Amino acid sequence: MKNKMLKHASLVVGICLLNFQSFGQAPQTATTPTKEAEADSTLARIELFTDEYAKVMETWSPEKKKRFVETFVFTRGQIKIPEKPIVWSNEEE
Repeated sequence: MKNKMLKHASLVVGICLLNFQSFGQAPQTATTPTKEAEADSTLARIELFTDEYAKVMETWSPEKKKRFVETFVFTRGQIKIPEKPIVWSNEEE
C-alpha cells in the first residue's frame, strides 16, 4: 500500500515537472522585437522630428517665434484656456 502511494506521488510530481517545463515561456530569439527596441525606435523618430523642426523654427521671424511661445509654451499653474480653437497656419508668417 505504501509502495503504491509512493508510485502515485512520484507520478504526480513527475507530471507537474513536465508541465512546468513544457508549457513554460519560450526564450526570446534575436528576431523577436522587444518593447525596449520599439521604444528606442519611437524615441529615435521623435528625436529626428524635433531636430528637423528645430531647423525649420530657426528660420521663423521673431514675431512668429513670439506667437508660438505665447500659444504653446506654458508655465506650471498658468495655463490659459483659449476661447477659440488654436489656428496655426503658414499664412500668418
